[in-house]
Amino acid sequence: MVSHHRRRPLAVILAAYFAIGALFALLTPAWQTPDEPAHYNYVRQLAQNGTPPVIEPDDWVAGLVPIGPDVKDVPVEQMTYQDHQPPLFYALSVPLFVVTGGQLAALRLFALLIGACVVVCTYFTVAAIFPTHPHLAAFAAALAALLPQHLAIMAGYNNDALSEALLGLVLLLSVRLVMGRDPLTARQLIPLAIVVGLCFITKAQAYLALPVALLGVLLAGGRASDADAPMNASGMPAVLRRVLIILGLSALIGLPWWARNIHLYGGSDFLGLQRHNQVVVGQITTAEWLDEYGLGGLLSRLFQTTFQSFWGQFGWMSIPLDRRIYLVLLALTLLSGALFLAWWVHAHAARRQASSPAHPSANRDLDPLDLSLTPLRARALTLLACLALFTLLAFGWYNLQFVQHQGRYLYPALIPAATACALGWSFLFSRCAVVGRWLWLFWLIGLAALDVYILFRVILPAMSA
Repeated sequence: MVSHHRRRPLAVILAAYFAIGALFALLTPAWQTPDEPAHYNYVRQLAQNGTPPVIEPDDWVAGLVPIGPDVKDVPVEQMTYQDHQPPLFYALSVPLFVVTGGQLAALRLFALLIGACVVVCTYFTVAAIFPTHPHLAAFAAALAALLPQHLAIMAGYNNDALSEALLGLVLLLSVRLVMGRDPLTARQLIPLAIVVGLCFITKAQAYLALPVALLGVLLAGGRASDADAPMNASGMPAVLRRVLIILGLSALIGLPWWARNIHLYGGSDFLGLQRHNQVVVGQITTAEWLDEYGLGGLLSRLFQTTFQSFWGQFGWMSIPLDRRIYLVLLALTLLSGALFLAWWVHAHAARRQASSPAHPSANRDLDPLDLSLTPLRARALTLLACLALFTLLAFGWYNLQFVQHQGRYLYPALIPAATACALGWSFLFSRCAVVGRWLWLFWLIGLAALDVYILFRVILPAMSA
């Protein structure tokens, strides 16, 4: 566990997150975050009718989206194309909607509050893997908190905040299972299974929680304690029993929602996505762009737009940053990736030398700050890497049909990305303990300054033109 005084960086990071995030939430004009009107209409219908809405053909009106930054009169009531979404986030929003009379600013601040859980999960996930290095956890949490586009999304009203928060909690619980040394019990698995089930009724993107949880159980199942008692009295392998607990309890939570969708939409459309794809007629497809631009042109636009919108392309993807800022961010991204690879190579070399009888103290000599890759850390980082891989595969699958080159669809992998970034930069300053200890604060200040600049010098001027 992280001691009380070591949590002070997290308190500072959360303060910055809430202060700047509130500025985004309160100052950004209404409906100027992607799909915000449709998400708002979902909670409005749920509050009025008491039941989740049903997506229908007239829920999508071609030409209404994307909303330009200069559009003032948005026909909000016509935009209900998110009615296929699972209900949990909106059900949690209903009391606030009723009390405030549907004030968008209050709903945005509610989403921002939920988004803070992503920051907290980032901090404690890294702290669970590197408990003696709170500066690593603080560095990763600062990136998750103040990444400009991510903060803008968390400060808008949409279900991304709860989806990422629950997915982050699944990752945290799974990492703690992997890093633990005591035998696994059902009491440890039940909370994980419940959170996975809540992901099922939050957003399709959050379904990545299931393979993460199952992989976490499998990685944790390699402990020596399992070798002593691999089966229970019925002869069932311990790992299989744990997998069934995760699958069974989580499915109990998702089953009513899946049954409802199959009843309404028919066939195997348990997520309502097939009906959604039928409704959004006119949305640009990948096949159309492939015919128009060719494979090279399509891939070029995919990588450029995804990168830009991962860091910051605001409004409905209509407000990019200055090209020079993107070049600096690209250099920073490439450098961070190179530093992480350098740490990875170094850590593997240290691990091999440490296991050699001829070098019993090699690990300490090569890693004075204990950034070594122990077997437990290797398993936990494998889990993070798999979440990143699952996210990339889901992003690619989504873009096979529709043109959705939006970096926000990569945010389920934000915790792994922030962890890699923290490891790389900490490795760079591993011989300078003072700089390494306070690197998270320099990072936080830099991102905070960038966020404030973007809001007041880029976003608001573009939206008031």
